[in-house]
Formats: sequence, structure tokens, C-alpha cells
Amino acid sequence: MTEFDWATLDQLTEEVGADILPRLLRTFYGEAVAKITEFEALSETKGDTAAMHRAVHSLKSAAGSFGATSLAALAADIEQRIEDGAYAHDMPAIIDLRGRFAAFKSAVAARGISVT
Repeated sequence: MTEFDWATLDQLTEEVGADILPRLLRTFYGEAVAKITEFEALSETKGDTAAMHRAVHSLKSAAGSFGATSLAALAADIEQRIEDGAYAHDMPAIIDLRGRFAAFKSAVAARGISVT
């Protein structure tokens, strides 16, 4: 698996236009931070697993839509562990989510896509 699927992002750019893509990415970035933060808070308190599942499922879906395949794959793995009752509320998974998200943002910026 590759870390990023640029073909997915390129296809999205073709569909919505290069002028709209930065706005969509800003929205994704904000929502991803919110979902990771929500997931982290629920995980730290060993909170509502249904809410944890929704947060990570939403992150997985959105990440896949933008070509953040590594982030989507990790979110899918965590989602499956929650479904199986095997999620251990571990901080390394959260740190990894944050790291993969940051890597995607950096890679998008390195491609010359400004979201400011």
C-alpha cells in the first residue's frame, strides 16, 4: 500500500476544479482534526465505543476520498478492532493517526497545493 493515492486527489481536482480543491481540503483538515481529537478523548476515558467507532469510521471515509490511503488504512484497522472488541484504547494508535494526518498535509503542501 502506498502512503498517498495521488490519482484519487487528481480525480477529485478534475471533478471539482483546482479552485475548489483547497476549500475542500481545509474542510477535510478541520474535520479530521475534530474526529481525531474526539476519538482521542473517548479513548482516554474508555468512553462510548459506538461514538469511537463513528469518529474513526468518518475519518476513514474522508481520508480515502482525498487519497490519504495510509491514514484511511489505519483508521480502518482501528475501526475493525473496535468492532471485534479488541481495541485497547492505546495511545500509540492515536499518535499514529496524528502522524499520518500530518504527513498527508505536508505531502499535499509539497505538491504545491495551498489551502490557506
